[in-house]
Amino acid sequence: MLDSRILAPAPYRFVVITLDAHAAGPAARVLPRLAQDFPGLVVSIHAAAEWAGNPVALAEARAAIDSADIVVANLLFLEEHINAVLPQLQAARERCDAFVGVIADPQIVKLTKMGDLDMAKPASGLAAIMKKLRGGGDKGKPASGEKQMTLLRRLPKILRFIPGKAQDLRAWFLSMQYWLGGSDENIEAMMRFLIARYARRTEWRHVRAAAPIDYPDVGLYHPDMAGRIGTDPCALPRPAQAQGTVGLLLMRSYVLAKDTAHYDAVIHALEARGLAVIPAFASGLDGRPAIAAFHQGRI
Repeated sequence: MLDSRILAPAPYRFVVITLDAHAAGPAARVLPRLAQDFPGLVVSIHAAAEWAGNPVALAEARAAIDSADIVVANLLFLEEHINAVLPQLQAARERCDAFVGVIADPQIVKLTKMGDLDMAKPASGLAAIMKKLRGGGDKGKPASGEKQMTLLRRLPKILRFIPGKAQDLRAWFLSMQYWLGGSDENIEAMMRFLIARYARRTEWRHVRAAAPIDYPDVGLYHPDMAGRIGTDPCALPRPAQAQGTVGLLLMRSYVLAKDTAHYDAVIHALEARGLAVIPAFASGLDGRPAIAAFHQGRI
């Protein structure tokens, strides 16, 4: 009789190192579906914001990086966060099937190694594309978030038709696009895409990933609105005979990840007091586009 432990697949570890833990919800919800196509898959999310007051969390993050098969590192900008795990990340890039550094400090992005794409040795063409995405024209003015997102969506479509190393560059841009649209569907598709393309287990190469789902860069959220996300203020629930209107600014990443219990509580508490609420979000940390689109003239 065979020992069942012999038949169990070896763990394959997909590790995400990021600023906070709101992506843990989507990862946990999609893991059962991923495990059907990738037996033995283990996914862990590690939040740098927890490390200062929780040495156990930092130790767990370091251990996860040390045993990772694929690492995605993003939203690491603070020196204390970077230095806390930089030696582990540097070692992982040389060992892992893929290391994906996106939306982070340049020293994290330069650790990216995906197939033939090695950001430690950027080609001139890659440097030009990166400069456009970061922004900065002749006068040194940063590009708007809207222009950057338009470029991010356009580049994978262009690179799709360029053979060779450009396909790994396309994979990097797609990874960023998946992450920025961090819904359950996009997080699942990102993991499927990276594992199927880069995992050393060739039996997984047949798995397909859906294209990134685009969500509004500037929009509205309400827990009781059809679809939860939209762009039409008339679709927002409104208390009868509202005594006033309150504008709220939300983080788009939390809305897409369904990490909204705190937002929902505030919205419902204000409505219980007879106030109409316009909860708006914009991509990134600049809420001015949301204010201009939905708050001005309505509050």
